Amino acid sequence: MKLDHIIIGMGRCGTTSLSEYINQHPGINSSNVKEVHYFSIDDLYQRGAPYLSEHFHNKPGPTSMADTYLLLSKEGPQRIKEHNPNIKITVLLRDPSTRAYSNYHYSLNNGYERGDIGFLESHQKEKEYLNGDIILRNNLCHFEGSLYFKQLSLWLRHFNREQILILRTEDLQNSPQQLIDRLCGFLEVDLFTVRVLDKKNKAQKVRSRSLQQFLLNRNHWLRKTVRAPLKIKFIKGVVLKSGVNNRLYKLNEKTGVGYDAMNEEELKFCRDYFKDDLHKLEESFGVVL
Repeated sequence: MKLDHIIIGMGRCGTTSLSEYINQHPGINSSNVKEVHYFSIDDLYQRGAPYLSEHFHNKPGPTSMADTYLLLSKEGPQRIKEHNPNIKITVLLRDPSTRAYSNYHYSLNNGYERGDIGFLESHQKEKEYLNGDIILRNNLCHFEGSLYFKQLSLWLRHFNREQILILRTEDLQNSPQQLIDRLCGFLEVDLFTVRVLDKKNKAQKVRSRSLQQFLLNRNHWLRKTVRAPLKIKFIKGVVLKSGVNNRLYKLNEKTGVGYDAMNEEELKFCRDYFKDDLHKLEESFGVVL
């Protein structure tokens, strides 16, 4: 199969909601899971096209999926270009300061970030992960992942500007119908009336970080052990349909427990840190965050 459309990021920007809106469209063949990390994770990419195909139903219309690891992926742009040089790409972006802070707390809550590492201190440690595993890079490079212009510049070496649609999280939250209408025009599919969704993936603390790491981190030692049977297509299909992962996520949440707002020092650091990148994003793409 050939993929026609892909959302390449960014995590903590509302891609779950965007994917669900796309999935509402009767004329789009969306993946049967929110994210398929085929192009971003090496061992999945090495499984070849059949692995990608098994995440789609045999449904008419353009194929669409999301992979929020991709904006920070060094290999992803070339892999996708080889797959389909004419693919349409969507990026969903949120204010970089709030995204970085949200990503920090997401990683803290879910066992990626150590509890004794503060938000600003985490910035100093990012260089340890920039050339490492894509999973840790996305979950621990909170600031680097929010330098949107810097990351998009790599994609422009492989794709034309007209192939990339940049959407804003703010618009998805405040005017989802207008945003989806714009996306439909980009994909050249019929307009439709969306069913407005509740906010998805609101940051929550978890009861067990160990359980959360098992659920989220494919490099977790126990997950590697139980993953072998899931390579059998029938077994994988049964597990996906059962929704057992989603139920475990819900059971592990501490409902209503969020995190404190940034303090003045953190706010000032972020304003200064992202200022130049935001200016270049507006100048080159006409996007104001």
